Amino acid sequence: MHELWSSESYAPHLLSLPFAFAPAAMLIVVAYAVVMRGEPRVRAWLLAHVMSLLPYAVTMMLAPSMTSPSAALALFRVAAGFVPMAAATGTGFQLTLVGRSSRLAWLGVAACGFWCVAGIVSPAEVDTVVYLRAGLWYAHAGPWAWLALLTTVVASLPGFGLLGAAALRMPPSSLRRQLRLALAANLITYAGLVDVASAYGIEIFPVGWLLSGVGSLLIVRALIIEDLLRVRAVDSTAPLLVFHLAAGVILAWIVLSNLGTTPWWGSALAVVLSLAGVRITVAVVALVNRGAHHEGPLDRLIGQLVTRARDATSDLDVARLGIDIVQLGLGVEPKVLVAAADDWGWTAATGERLPDDAAPDPLLAPWLAEARGALFDTEAALHAPEDLQPMIAALFAAQRARAIVPITSHDELLGLVVVPATAPAVRGRNLAFLERAGDAIGEAIVHVRMARHAARRAELARDVELAATVQRDLLPGREPRTIGAVEVIGSWFPATRCAGDFWAVYSLDGGARVLIAVGDVTGHGVASAMVTAAAVGACDAFVRASGATPELPRLMLALDAAVRRVGGGALSMTCTAAIVDPRAGELSFVSCGHTVPYLVRAKDDGAGVDLQALVARGNLLGTGVPPAAKVQQRAVQAGDLVVWYTDGVIDATDPAGDAFGDRRLQRLLRKLERGQLAPVAVHDRVHAAVVAHRAGRARPDDETLVIARIGASAGAAA
Repeated sequence: MHELWSSESYAPHLLSLPFAFAPAAMLIVVAYAVVMRGEPRVRAWLLAHVMSLLPYAVTMMLAPSMTSPSAALALFRVAAGFVPMAAATGTGFQLTLVGRSSRLAWLGVAACGFWCVAGIVSPAEVDTVVYLRAGLWYAHAGPWAWLALLTTVVASLPGFGLLGAAALRMPPSSLRRQLRLALAANLITYAGLVDVASAYGIEIFPVGWLLSGVGSLLIVRALIIEDLLRVRAVDSTAPLLVFHLAAGVILAWIVLSNLGTTPWWGSALAVVLSLAGVRITVAVVALVNRGAHHEGPLDRLIGQLVTRARDATSDLDVARLGIDIVQLGLGVEPKVLVAAADDWGWTAATGERLPDDAAPDPLLAPWLAEARGALFDTEAALHAPEDLQPMIAALFAAQRARAIVPITSHDELLGLVVVPATAPAVRGRNLAFLERAGDAIGEAIVHVRMARHAARRAELARDVELAATVQRDLLPGREPRTIGAVEVIGSWFPATRCAGDFWAVYSLDGGARVLIAVGDVTGHGVASAMVTAAAVGACDAFVRASGATPELPRLMLALDAAVRRVGGGALSMTCTAAIVDPRAGELSFVSCGHTVPYLVRAKDDGAGVDLQALVARGNLLGTGVPPAAKVQQRAVQAGDLVVWYTDGVIDATDPAGDAFGDRRLQRLLRKLERGQLAPVAVHDRVHAAVVAHRAGRARPDDETLVIARIGASAGAAA
């Protein structure tokens, strides 16, 4: 081992220069991964993989310049010992890239760790070295080299299999480009195993160093051009640590040189004090510079956004202002999409309504509202819950986005800032600016909406006593009822004496079908209650006049006329109505700005339930704009549960001010089991969850909850 470090064991040779290509390329990868802060697991596995390849690359670089067989043997044993480890860590890198668990990789690391130790300390993998005609030393295979090679191949298979499948099957995207480039780099690197032929006496010129260098360069391209690490900022921790150690060592060397002969404890104390002195000096400089922040151009742009937003009178004014500010800061024109405050629709800054396939799915919106910071097309789908991954991928594809910043307020999704895919990678200060701009846009939208709501409430303040009496007499009771094959239960809890919610249920065609309507008038007080009473009366009259064949769009027109006539244009109403036909196995429904109902269906295997959002579009009633309600249809079957509610259920807040929210309601419904789908039980469970969430706080809005279960129809059974 002494010869390994002896200068007499080496004589510089020109042939070492081309072999230096591989370690140089690997060191570039290591330096980039250490300095840049990105996805931590990808970063860690990449560093482990490259560091495991580095001993072989360095050994091949030194092989032409080594004159001592003993030194060459020691180096080749270290290099061979780390080859299986490179395979295991490479698998961890590949699995992490495709969003899979790296448990298999850890098993490979444990298995290959044995070969790492055995290969270094014994002749198991390399028993001697031979001098090739090419002019360099090379390893000769030991008795167990074949088993180490087999372990290497087996450890590599899971990663290559899953990475290859994802890279070849994934639809076109920047993530697919990353995966394909990583796959090509790994294939080229692993092709270097062809050098094993020389270890078994088939003498060829080693090419593994060249292939691993080319593979490393491809990784460098993926890191810098394709943003493989999903970089967010420069990590100063590692460079500072290197600086501390280097400065401490230099200072200790100077101190020890001047001290002369000292006992060992004196030398150790001098080294410790030198390192401490460097650390204290750096800390003092950092404290002095803290607070010396100077406002830059991006900070001034955020200030302009906040100041100019005070004059905005609508959400779209804020959206257009946000586009201008972000474009000035990044040099790229983004899109700002605004979620409608009154329904599940989405609008561009131009005022154009987004098609349903280009807008976030209603099931995705709660997750986006809980997200913090920017989402990138290369990682968003990997970090989303499994049931939402196709939806987030579809959103990025529909918007052709590189990055999306959710605009939120108290877990409510207000909008999205969309950076186009043609834009360069957003990182560092630009990323921080983009996220701060999203926060400022959200605050401005909240301010505009609060001002608008305050103006509405000031206009709607009325006495409530008479309206409360009328309203209680008009609405159904809270007891469950069975109409034909449909069991229905509903409840109505007003936030004040007078409320703006209502619900109604009607038997059609002798109980063969059932009509259910749920509505929510803006505001509280006498005015809202009178509009509610007019809506219920109009609904009753329409059903009586239509007989067994009411048409849902015409029902919406009748309700719109009633709301306009009584509300005088000052009040509006959301409404959803559905006809349940158990015989035909069909649910027909319309919605005018109302919250989205859910269809709950027990899975065939009995393990849990499936949850579907019943999305329909239509304009608010009573605004003077035609409802334009379009009938949607959904197939239903015996045992299905339909859940209607008003926004008071999901807007119920706890003492901290956090809303109950769509996501919490969805989770509650997903936890139902096949034997828990009785309407009364589900109703009581949802109501109890909302009450517990409020924890004694007053209702901020009326809470209406209606649940219907579809039973087996005699006609259908026949």
